[in-house]
Amino acid sequence: MEIPIELKQIIAFTKRDFYSWTTYKTVVITQIINVFIGVFSWGVTATYVNKPVSQMYGTGTNYISFLIVGIAIGNLIMPLVQGVHSQLNPWTIETILMTGVSTPVFVIGNIMWTYIFSIVTFIPYLLIGIYVFHVSLNANIVSVIVAFAISAGILVGLAMLSTGLMIVTKSMDPITWVINVLSNIFAGVSFPVIYLDTIFFPGISTISWFLPQTWVYHLCRLSMLTNPSLLDLQVLIEFLKGSVFAVILLPLGYKVFRWGVARSKREGTLGWY
Repeated sequence: MEIPIELKQIIAFTKRDFYSWTTYKTVVITQIINVFIGVFSWGVTATYVNKPVSQMYGTGTNYISFLIVGIAIGNLIMPLVQGVHSQLNPWTIETILMTGVSTPVFVIGNIMWTYIFSIVTFIPYLLIGIYVFHVSLNANIVSVIVAFAISAGILVGLAMLSTGLMIVTKSMDPITWVINVLSNIFAGVSFPVIYLDTIFFPGISTISWFLPQTWVYHLCRLSMLTNPSLLDLQVLIEFLKGSVFAVILLPLGYKVFRWGVARSKREGTLGWY
């Protein structure tokens, strides 16, 4: 019995996409690793559910408050990264540069609406969390603003770093990929990083504090759950530690981005895929 032409065409498309996928060996390896890391991360989270979070954020903080604030942070700050990636990537950057607009103006201008929209959607998250799930917040407004500013600096710096390298590699950025993979487990997105010492071995949570994403979640949770005053020396030290990442990553990301654009211009590969 002869195979219908439609089925042959479907098989041909499938084979084409498979061969295209396997051509990029690094992408294949990273996607497979992402699967295992994702399962592992959610497995650790599942073992943590309903355990106390008082080790880091005070006795008045329950797990639902910890988790809802983390989700809200993700929806408020993470779109900054998405905005940079969507507007400044190897496949649209050539057109963008033809406008004559400076890079800082273009970056800020193109992520502004995304950020405003994120702030608007942030409010329902908090209202639903407070009135439906009884989330308990104890925020210090000044600390929240400073924490968000530091977090924005960290994430925009990482996004520009990643984009600058992608403009050169044309496929992926191995540096920020490694950081993101590690952050899935060690950044404390859905459980306090100190819990890693319990489920693995004492001291492993030290890795977390070398990841910039850890400080995004930690400072925002600290400012929204514990009513911290920046006049408190211990609190100020925490914020200064986090700001070190922003001070390093923001200018570094900008320089790497400019370097990537300049190199691609010299090689004539700016708009290549």
